[in-house]
Amino acid sequence: MKRFILLLSLVAFVACGKEWVDDVKPKVYVESFEVELQNHFKYGYETDEFCFEHFYNEEFGYWGGFALTKKFDTDPANGIFENQYAVYNSSASHGNGALIYYYDSYNEPCDITLKGDHTLTSVRLNLTTYTYASITNEDINSFARVFADGDYLKVVFASHKGDKEIGKVECYVVDYRDGKQLMATRWDVFDLTGLGKGYDRVSVKIETTDVGEWGANTPLYIALDEISFM
Repeated sequence: MKRFILLLSLVAFVACGKEWVDDVKPKVYVESFEVELQNHFKYGYETDEFCFEHFYNEEFGYWGGFALTKKFDTDPANGIFENQYAVYNSSASHGNGALIYYYDSYNEPCDITLKGDHTLTSVRLNLTTYTYASITNEDINSFARVFADGDYLKVVFASHKGDKEIGKVECYVVDYRDGKQLMATRWDVFDLTGLGKGYDRVSVKIETTDVGEWGANTPLYIALDEISFM
């Protein structure tokens, strides 16, 4: 884990003989992911400020939530389930690692738990290799279809205080609506200030327009890096 300060400024103004000082802008910290792993991934991640939750079923080798990864792969031919922990990029946006989030719509979403009085301001998101291959060139198991006009894949962040939802932000990481052809493959920045303030956890869901009889066909993974917070 590596943390750095993004912004701090104090600006003074003089007008009509009156001097005032603009409010001090709060420090914005950025959580990036330096990894030291024996394998190329590890389930779950925790810092002094956050806990990125996960679950794992040992009997069936089944998991969901967050995993720390150091695997980056831009070859769509490797977009298979066995390569589910790879980010579709040549590197992390900062540092040498990233988080992978897998959402299983049959279970409750995993949370980002805040350990202090923090507010998330932005995050960088990127498709995984497995999801990218499924959206652009039907995956090897033929569960998913290639996206067409009108399709989308979105990550939904919802902030909570206890049982009360405070705010919600929808991040369209693939957007083929209204003639658009947008895909988050360059560590695109998404604004999270719509989550509001005063929350203690953030749940994460992923939604797709490619849904079949048994639920989502698109692999519901996303990669995260540079989580900014105050």
